[in-house]
Amino acid sequence: MGQFKVKRGYNLPLEGSPEGKLVVVPQPKQVAVQATDFRNLRPQMKVEPGDHVKIGSVLFTDKKQPDVKFLAPAAGKVNDVVRGDRRRILRVVIDVETSNESVEFPRYTDTQIKTLERAQVINALVEGGMWPALRQRPFSNIADLDKSPKAIFISGLDTAPLAADPNFYMKELKADFQTGVLALQRLTGGKVHLTTAPDNNDSFKEITGVEHHTITGPHPAGNISVQVYYIDRLHSGEVIWYISPFDTARIGQLLKNGRYPNETIVAITGAPIEKRHYIKTLAGAPMASFLPQNLSDNVHRILSGTILSGTHASLEGFIGFYDHTVTAIPEVLKKRFLGWMDPGFNLPSYGSTFLSSLFKNKKFVQNTDLNGDERAFVATGNYEKVMPMDILPVNLAKAVLIEDVELMEQLGILEVAPEDFALCTYICPSKIEFGEIIEHGLTLIEKEG
Repeated sequence: MGQFKVKRGYNLPLEGSPEGKLVVVPQPKQVAVQATDFRNLRPQMKVEPGDHVKIGSVLFTDKKQPDVKFLAPAAGKVNDVVRGDRRRILRVVIDVETSNESVEFPRYTDTQIKTLERAQVINALVEGGMWPALRQRPFSNIADLDKSPKAIFISGLDTAPLAADPNFYMKELKADFQTGVLALQRLTGGKVHLTTAPDNNDSFKEITGVEHHTITGPHPAGNISVQVYYIDRLHSGEVIWYISPFDTARIGQLLKNGRYPNETIVAITGAPIEKRHYIKTLAGAPMASFLPQNLSDNVHRILSGTILSGTHASLEGFIGFYDHTVTAIPEVLKKRFLGWMDPGFNLPSYGSTFLSSLFKNKKFVQNTDLNGDERAFVATGNYEKVMPMDILPVNLAKAVLIEDVELMEQLGILEVAPEDFALCTYICPSKIEFGEIIEHGLTLIEKEG
């Protein structure tokens, strides 16, 4: 068991955390599976509008890995296959029926899972639609069926601002989680690492078959990159896989029940929402099916995910495949008059730009105002203070901008993901989007092989 303390990072002091209450909401009228949730996915459609599907029916596959299937989270009729620019497939929308017809998959006991060969477990997860839950580093793509990871990581804590607490929403899923861990053990010749907070791990501390670790410190201590860096650092040619605790439990449900697990738990967060709590609904449910009616796309921004790395979804959008947090923040409709003269008593500030920095325990309402546009880069020395790994954010970003692949790799780009640079973007006085730069660098390396 490892005990790690992260010293560098930053916790945003924001209002809007959810209370520890779970509410089961009515079944939505529609659900969607979004191809855009999966990095570098090239969908091959298996259905078209008007087709009837069951829970667990194949909607599309991945052209790069044709065996990887994406399944329907509800029974009903395919309403639309939404396409974007150049006919890129964005999502498949299903009109939900109450029949709950489901495709049946093989069932296994825990004892049987322990005796399965690796190929048998892979086949069960692929056919049952849970393979996309496993992702791979470098690059954060869906795990490669042809590769064997040196280890599998499960992060039992989320340090992002206002994020859902895995220890809370996993309370009733301990048995399913344990079964999922048994399956993950069959996929690697190495260890399955489980990282939790030392004082908030009741849902995980009795789990067997994993290497337990605790980690403390500010965000991004909960990020997979940070945990891999501290526990079992990636070296050239190596890969690790990672998966969320909830998806690990879903793997357990699939193997035990023989049905595609189609429910999810999401935390509703953000200051504009009065009643903030956890909800249980169908995977891929529309935001409008559970968010309060007083929200409006004109005055609020709805994010599937957290405030630092979530996706702009709108009320007409759907819950992302990997997301367990939905965040609402006020939309800035007009700039503040003479905003540069504002003392900033009610504005969050990493440094001492605003007088709010004098109130150490005060929480703030974060809105969409960037307080300026992108401008000439200023080297402040603050970026390294929010990067807990020995990565030089500025040097790495500049290496990407000049597209020097060799230098990028030397500076550690294969150990990170765009989400690891969200704080660099947040505190940047020049409004530089570090995440977009890092994503460009990773894409460039992938293309060059």
